[in-house]
Amino acid sequence: MAVIDLLFPVQGGPVPLDHGYLLFSALSRHIPTLHERADIGVFTLRGVSNTRELLYLGRGTLRLRCATEAVGALLPLVSAPLEVAGRRLSLGAPSLYALEPVPSLSARLVTFKHAMDEASFLTAASKALEALGVQATLKVGRRRIVCIAGKKVVGFALELHGLSAEHSLRVQAHGLGGRRHMGCGLFLPPGRAARAQSRGKAA
Repeated sequence: MAVIDLLFPVQGGPVPLDHGYLLFSALSRHIPTLHERADIGVFTLRGVSNTRELLYLGRGTLRLRCATEAVGALLPLVSAPLEVAGRRLSLGAPSLYALEPVPSLSARLVTFKHAMDEASFLTAASKALEALGVQATLKVGRRRIVCIAGKKVVGFALELHGLSAEHSLRVQAHGLGGRRHMGCGLFLPPGRAARAQSRGKAA
């Protein structure tokens, strides 16, 4: 099944830097079946931050990664009023992008159960890639803590290098770890990921 990215222009905000769970909750109010859709990943919003607390969207974007057959289920989000941390957001008509089979990928945050330090995280990530049948060189980045449903969750940034075209597309389509509805375990080409991360940093 083909997997693509939908990019929605976003207006409104600002929103908290740590907004993955809040955004998922807002989207789920309009698409209740989102909880059950393992084929949909929700990237955190892209914007600009001059503080450690708020993300100013400006000409921001929301990226959803999904199977092509899920696109129809997501179109009701266009012009739907979303409320994130008491701030109103609205989404414009999305653009559709194919995944790129690039040799390096980067994720802002990847989480695994019980992977609280770099060593245990690296072990869990290696096992997850092996389960996908993917070979890559791993580079673990910054440790991050995000809040999901009132609980603090620990994860790490992760880069993958030396990917074949097939393995690159496989990682992007499937992701790594959990909480992909909340911005975790989703990969982009490094340049694109760096631009997304420049918006600011959660704790």
